Amino acid sequence: MPIPLMTFRPLLSAAALVAFVAAPALAFAQGELSAAEEQRLEALARENAEIYRPRSNVTVGFRVLSTGAKVNFGSLGSVAFDTTIAPVSDGAVDRVYDNGAVRIDTPRLEERDANNVQTSTPGGRYPIISTVTVDVKDADGNVIGTEDILLQTGDFLAYTPGLTRSWAYGSASQLTGDGRVALSTYSSTSEGASALKEEGISPGVEFQYIRTFSKSTRRVQFGLMAGITLNGINGKTAGEVTSALNVRTDYYTLTGAGAPPAPYFAPSFVDYTTDTGEVIRDDGLETTTPITALPGSSSETTIAGGAAVRGNWQVKGNYFMVRLGPSIRTQLTERLGLNASLGFAGAYAGTTYTVNESFQVPELDGVFVGTSVGTERSTMTKFLSGYYADLNMEWAANERTGLFGGLTAQKLGDYDQAVGTRTANVDLGTAVGLRAGVSIRF
Repeated sequence: MPIPLMTFRPLLSAAALVAFVAAPALAFAQGELSAAEEQRLEALARENAEIYRPRSNVTVGFRVLSTGAKVNFGSLGSVAFDTTIAPVSDGAVDRVYDNGAVRIDTPRLEERDANNVQTSTPGGRYPIISTVTVDVKDADGNVIGTEDILLQTGDFLAYTPGLTRSWAYGSASQLTGDGRVALSTYSSTSEGASALKEEGISPGVEFQYIRTFSKSTRRVQFGLMAGITLNGINGKTAGEVTSALNVRTDYYTLTGAGAPPAPYFAPSFVDYTTDTGEVIRDDGLETTTPITALPGSSSETTIAGGAAVRGNWQVKGNYFMVRLGPSIRTQLTERLGLNASLGFAGAYAGTTYTVNESFQVPELDGVFVGTSVGTERSTMTKFLSGYYADLNMEWAANERTGLFGGLTAQKLGDYDQAVGTRTANVDLGTAVGLRAGVSIRF
């Protein structure tokens, strides 16, 4: 049975009424959904941006510390004997002293035969006879030719066993007055002299890396800093210190009529001439005063404060420092930031200790003991631990690069180094300074 049309009209009217009433609610719900979606998308965008924002920061720059190493030099003024003199038991050998010498003597070529046997008389003299070409003159003195004749051209002192014709001494104060000559070697022993050198401004270079762990949107960020620095060490001083003078002396006996005036170097010669003064041979007449080949006695003495030692002392090198510690950073403005770090510092130091010391030989002006040895030195390496602190202002030129500048402080230990008996305490100590450079973020 068909339903009458009029039956649907009330239903359509009811549906229309419901739609009209629900439309504002649906529209409001749709608006709420769009706002929530927009906020979600914005949050997602911020998170994505944070993922790509740089968290690593590398800085390269320089630093200038207000003070460098402090070096305390100790036990200064110890100069060793230049040479070791052979004992008498070694027989006739070369003996070289700081104020003279006695050398081995043997028969010369002119006083030996083909079998190497001495032909001259020990204790006497021997002549040199040579073939000389001379002019032949007539009664009027005119040269009419030449002829070869045998002529004495030299007169020399013969070799005598137990004596030597090769020796020297430097000062009249070495003559003892009883026909002996004192030949000595000298050294000095430190009497505790010291010198302190504090190094001034110490420039260096540095490299460091900071890794940030906090989100970049936070105003205060935390990270970890690792860095390396390189600075020099140069403590140098010079001066004069007083030391004990050590003297080792050998005494030799002269056999001549008297001691030749000082300074004297034997063998000694003058020109060999005719009765009229004509020179036949340069240095053809020997005037040597011989001396015993071996010392007759010896002595050793020490004179407190007897040596004025001139010296140059230097400790030079570098130290390579590694720094590791937490880092905290805050953004002050869009471009300015403040960064601070405090942590462990470990320094690997390598230095060379150089010494040059000498003093004047008591009897001889301008003659020094020690300079012939040259410069003495030692090298060493040492690891020192300590701590550091940095406070820096950062200026960002853009998102990747910028400049920094600030203050730095460090505290390290000390170590000892020696050259012979001389010492040096190298104290890197506490230092503050300035640092600046370029920063790169990635």
